[in-house]
Parts: sequence; C-alpha cells; structure tokens
Amino acid sequence: GLAHSLDGHTGAVLSLAWTKNGAYVLSASQDKTLRLWNPHTGAHVKTYQGPHNHEVADAVISEDNSKFISCGGDKHFFQWDVSTAQVIRKFVGHDRKVNALAFGPNQDVVLSGSNDKTVRIWDLRTRSRGSMQSLAEATDSVLCVAVAGDEIVSGCTDGAIRRYDVRKGQLVVDSLLQPVGSVSFSKDRACMLVSTLDHNIRLLERDTGNILATYSGHVNKRFKVQSTLDPTDSVVISGSEDNRICMWDLVEAKLLCTLTGHGGPVLCASFSGGTLVTAA
Repeated sequence: GLAHSLDGHTGAVLSLAWTKNGAYVLSASQDKTLRLWNPHTGAHVKTYQGPHNHEVADAVISEDNSKFISCGGDKHFFQWDVSTAQVIRKFVGHDRKVNALAFGPNQDVVLSGSNDKTVRIWDLRTRSRGSMQSLAEATDSVLCVAVAGDEIVSGCTDGAIRRYDVRKGQLVVDSLLQPVGSVSFSKDRACMLVSTLDHNIRLLERDTGNILATYSGHVNKRFKVQSTLDPTDSVVISGSEDNRICMWDLVEAKLLCTLTGHGGPVLCASFSGGTLVTAA
C-alpha cells in the first residue's frame, strides 16, 4: 500500500535517483530544483537549486552518496556536493538540452545524452571542463542512456537503440522505429527493457536484439516515461500519461494491476529493495 506522499515540487517530477544504501531518494523536477527525501518517513531533507535555469531532467548519485550530477534544459550540467548543496563542477560541451545521465562502470566517467544528437563521455578523475569523447551517430535527440559493463546503450528520438562496445569499438543498432524514452537492464544484464512512445514496452534479448515480449495497456505518446523491472526481475512497472502506474507479469506479459493516486502523468518509477517510488 501507499506509505507516504512526498509533496513539495511545484512542477512535474521528471526523474528519481536512490542513494546507494536505499535510505534517500533524489527527485529532479520541471520546477528547476532537485529535492532529497526520506521515502520511509516521508520527510523532505534538502532542496538543491540555483544553477539550473530550466527544468531538471535527470540525476545520478555517486556510490558513496556524497555527490550527485544533474542535467536538464540547460546546455551545461552540474556536479553537486550533497551535504553543502554547492555545485563543485560544471560540464560544458553540449549545445542543446541534456536529457539523461549514466555513470560508467567504476564511476570514473559520466555519460550524457542530449538533444544535440550526441552522447558525451566525461572524465571525473580530471578537472577538464570538456568531454573526452562524443558519440555522434544518432540522427535526432538522445533521450536515454544506460551502461552495462563495457557497453553503452542510448535510446533516441530517431527510433534506434545504439549499443556501443567501448573496448572493441563496435556499434550495434536495433531499430524500433519509434522514439525510445527509457532503457534499463535486467539484473543479469541479459535483457533490456525498452519503452517507446507508441504505448509499448519491449523486452529485448541484449545479445541478439530479439523481442522476447511486449507490454501494453499504458499511455505513452508525449513524454519520456520510465519503465523498470522489480528487484526479482519478474514484474515490469511503468508510469502512464493517464496518471496510472501499470504492472505486468514479465513472462506472460499480461497486465497484473494498475495503481492510481497521482494527479498528473506518471513519468518515473524506481525501486530500492521492496520500496517503489513513483513520481508525477
């Protein structure tokens, strides 16, 4: 059942990130701020604001929970100190909105996907302002990015999932013909869960790109709506633009239940252990 409602943002929440210990969740919002919450008590802990002049689209938190990086409608994005709420680094190089962030395997790099059609890789071990590398194969906005081992996966408005093997220097393209708004991996990383803006979520075999199952019943045409697997990899969860949360059986692909309560499109859903946080 519903444990707590976390109220405070004055605009839609576009992304959620958990601290690694599962104690806190960070929300990124259209209201140009990020907020840190204790979802177990419902307490609002801290607000992060100032450098973002536009909506905040995504955030990632470091392993040790001391820093996070946030991006959005600004071309630049920022690294923050969690405790002081100060920006400690600015990343300059994209020339349009930055939609998504992901850490590399050892958190020594961060990846950013942008409306400028690139994924950029930034070195967190040096203080250089510019990016180390730019992946410029997309023909339209990059909406989401994910990392599994040596592989970088981007989802794009041009309908393609691009999988870059950094070690081998190879690129594999899976074309889904509809804008890709969410990409995530199963625990064993053998499968990718992919949301497209045609009201569909697909489970793809990572090695082959084969579609193993398709999940539908939710509404997803206008916004980037996050889908995710539960911690046991047996249930698919997604928000919906008609204010619902939908859950499907992974194998059978049938809709198990829908949850209501949000007053707007549900754009994100994120698990830590047995706790699910959704946001609209």
